Amino acid sequence: MVATVTAIGGLLGLIVSLVFLALQTRAVSQQVLFSNNLAGTRVLDPTVAGLREVHLKMLEYPGMRSHFYEGAPVPTSDPDRERVMTFAEMMADVLGEGLQALERIPESDNNEWISYCRFVLDKSPAVLALVEAHPDWWPHLTALR
Repeated sequence: MVATVTAIGGLLGLIVSLVFLALQTRAVSQQVLFSNNLAGTRVLDPTVAGLREVHLKMLEYPGMRSHFYEGAPVPTSDPDRERVMTFAEMMADVLGEGLQALERIPESDNNEWISYCRFVLDKSPAVLALVEAHPDWWPHLTALR
């Protein structure tokens, strides 16, 4: 009789321990999911800061924005051509950096950044020309074409 009571007590203890373990496991998995989502939302912060720098620099040269957002062709004469191509390289670096960062956080929602990258590739002959001329330099952008 004592052995039966001890066995039942041990079994109940085991069941309580398993239920507690299951609750802990669930809480840990929710915490990991939350952490991954937070990391996914923060992963683009440095990239957006880099993009902001490019835009601030563009303000120094009126009309520069049109080469990246309005389909303006690459100028044929220097120094305008050199300036546009330098900005195009900076823009491609920032876009590729963002795509690479998002790739490291699979749980992140990267549809908006991918859409933005495609927009720039579609609207900027300068960025597109660089990416097509040097596909190994920006493999993440190349993959979007």
